[in-house]
Amino acid sequence: MNIKEGYIHMTDGTEVYLYTWLPTETPRGIVQIAHGMTEHIGVYNECIEALLTAGFGVYAHDHRGHGKTAKQEDDYGHFEPDIGWDQTVMDIIFISNLIRDKHSCPLFLLGHSMGSFLARRAVQLQHHICDGLLLSGTGGNPGLLGKIGHLLATLEMKVRGVKTKSNMLKLLSFGTFNSQFKPKRTDFDWLSSDASQVDRYIADPACGFTCTTSFYRELCKGVLVVNQLEEYKKTPKNLPIYLFSGELDPVGDKGRGVQEVYDTYRKCGVMDVTMKLYKNKRHEMLHEENREEVFQDLIDWITQRLNEQTLHA
Repeated sequence: MNIKEGYIHMTDGTEVYLYTWLPTETPRGIVQIAHGMTEHIGVYNECIEALLTAGFGVYAHDHRGHGKTAKQEDDYGHFEPDIGWDQTVMDIIFISNLIRDKHSCPLFLLGHSMGSFLARRAVQLQHHICDGLLLSGTGGNPGLLGKIGHLLATLEMKVRGVKTKSNMLKLLSFGTFNSQFKPKRTDFDWLSSDASQVDRYIADPACGFTCTTSFYRELCKGVLVVNQLEEYKKTPKNLPIYLFSGELDPVGDKGRGVQEVYDTYRKCGVMDVTMKLYKNKRHEMLHEENREEVFQDLIDWITQRLNEQTLHA
């Protein structure tokens, strides 16, 4: 196995930390991972190992404001106002193009949670970015609540400053997510039914941090935009899409939001859309008790698309 990591320069000069894992043999395909909010690529080791064992290469980077890309303390959990979300989407596109330049095999983009919204936006903006889109823990249109969140974040950003960490906006964004899981053990029970995975997340200083006012504003804007019908219509009709989530995931509104995304893709003419909700599971399916099953389902879905592409080649 060939492992590389280090900083690469984005189009605006920002250094982003990129990891690559390549199997010894020529990869069957490449999986590019866009991680979720307030975490980093280091938590995806089990999933990456499963993909490598199945013959896939993996590229993944720490988003702006996350992991090793955030070089200073006040960079953690920060997106630049008005441009931060768009910059983060463009980072994904930049790395996808880099992968395309280096490898001739198919490319699959896997986005989790915030990364799923970023990945959805990336394929809306650049149609040839990948040969398949896998979305973990995504959600539907937040509607009025999303607009209110954007307004509150704008007000707090103006009053308190763009880089001020906002416990209020954190509470408004995620404060209710834990309410359905009783008895409460931690503030992050909603992430997974595997207590050891929740404890691992809590113990990791690079996970679960509070973000800045500007970050929450950018997040609200990004989620609202990607869920607009006119933006959905920009998704290539021939792009295979796989949606998967826990049946109890609050980000996906207990499956209702995931169903909304599935239905909207189908309404917009996307021909190959698959959805799987795992019974009694929560937000982070890649860290759930049945994660080995989830990894195999991902690999099976990708393999089926590879076989279909070979047949039609």
